[in-house]
Amino acid sequence: MPALYSEHTCDPINRQLKNRLTLLIVLEVILLGVFVWAMISRIQWLAITAALLAGCFGIFFIDLFCMPLFRYRRMVRNAMSGRQREKEMEFARLEPDVSVVDGVPCRSLIFLGDPDKHGSREMRLYWDQQIPMEEMVPGNVYAVVYSGMMITALDPAAPSSRP
Repeated sequence: MPALYSEHTCDPINRQLKNRLTLLIVLEVILLGVFVWAMISRIQWLAITAALLAGCFGIFFIDLFCMPLFRYRRMVRNAMSGRQREKEMEFARLEPDVSVVDGVPCRSLIFLGDPDKHGSREMRLYWDQQIPMEEMVPGNVYAVVYSGMMITALDPAAPSSRP
């Protein structure tokens, strides 16, 4: 069964994060350089503007461009290093809406597993939206490997193992 994540999954994420943080540092140094020059030249309005721009731009840039990569990298690392469970379950349905799990957009897949203490057989697992998903037929049995609630591997079950 092919795994969705490997040890090299985080490499492009780390490169992208490094590039974005380098850009942020360069722009912040420029704005802080303008701030220091304005303070030395005693241009109060320019110093205040440069300090405000440096602070607001830093917060905006980190929140919009860096945090999604941090969250995705954390999710991938947790999925790879967490406790892996493997189970054969019947696929029930795909939820139409995109779910955001720990800041990462995912698709919700509902499987029918063993009944829990409330009698419900439905089990919600999440599929990373950045990974293409093949067409799944409701009623088919799949071998699912998951860590937490994130699917790390999915394969149609062998016909002999079906109940």
